[in-house]
Formats: sequence, structure tokens, C-alpha cells
Amino acid sequence: MNGQLGVIYMLHFDRPYRHARHYVGWTDDLLHRFDRHAKGHGARLVAVIWQAGIGFTVVRICEGTRHTERAIKNAGGAVRYCPACTSHPRNGRWTALTGEFTPRTYLNLAGRR
Repeated sequence: MNGQLGVIYMLHFDRPYRHARHYVGWTDDLLHRFDRHAKGHGARLVAVIWQAGIGFTVVRICEGTRHTERAIKNAGGAVRYCPACTSHPRNGRWTALTGEFTPRTYLNLAGRR
């Protein structure tokens, strides 16, 4: 696994896509990655939800490696860590949430059905 530090992030989808309500990813260029996601590129799941007219909100970010990202994904149960889904989200391997973080929403108006 890569030991390079980057940013791990969680996307909360505006509505579920089949079973999926969240996506967890890693990047070394956060704004560029979000821009790609918002254009329907990048991770396959995010491209599919974008094509289905589903937007997303960035609800968590923390510094970490791809190894940490994999540990977060393997833990499963993203709902437990999502502040949009629960009023008292767990932290697990995520850095504790602070009042300094403001969720960023990417609406998918073009693809809405």
C-alpha cells in the first residue's frame, strides 16, 4: 500500500443509488478530485450516480494514506460515520469532526429526473 499522505473524503449521495448511499475516496489534490467527480469522471460509482442525476455532498475529510482509506472502506457501515445520516456519527479511523468543516454540496441539476 502507498504511504503517501493525502486526503480521505466521504461523499453522501442526495438519494441512494441501488444499495449505495456513500463513497469514500483518497486524493492528493482534493479540489481537482471533486471537480472531476462533479463532471461525472473519476470513480466509477460516482460517475454512475452523476449519470443517474444524483448529486452529492462532501461530509467528511481527514488526512491519511491509501492504507487508511482501505481500512475505512473495510470497516463498512458508512452510515455510522456520516453526519448527514446520524446525529452522533462515530469517528472510527476518521479524524473527529470539528465546527471548522463546512460540508460542500454538488447538485446535479442537469441530470435530475
